[in-house]
Amino acid sequence: MNLAGEPAPDNALGQALSPGLRQEVRCHPHNPDRELWWHWVWSGPTRGSEPELEPLCPLWETELAADRIGRVLALTKESDA
Repeated sequence: MNLAGEPAPDNALGQALSPGLRQEVRCHPHNPDRELWWHWVWSGPTRGSEPELEPLCPLWETELAADRIGRVLALTKESDA
């Protein structure tokens, strides 16, 4: 989660409508070898379907995972630019 992507606390409409800047990551076996990998989690095609998992990198590559997650969640407020 990147707090810079969250609406201001006093923005009621933004708080109600904005999902913010978040991306779920899970550790899950990866086919075909079933080794543990980090996966991006995306919502399924319908409301009742299981989430879709996109491979990110093997579990032991923690620095690579952190770098990739950081790049996806990178954001600065316009006032910080």
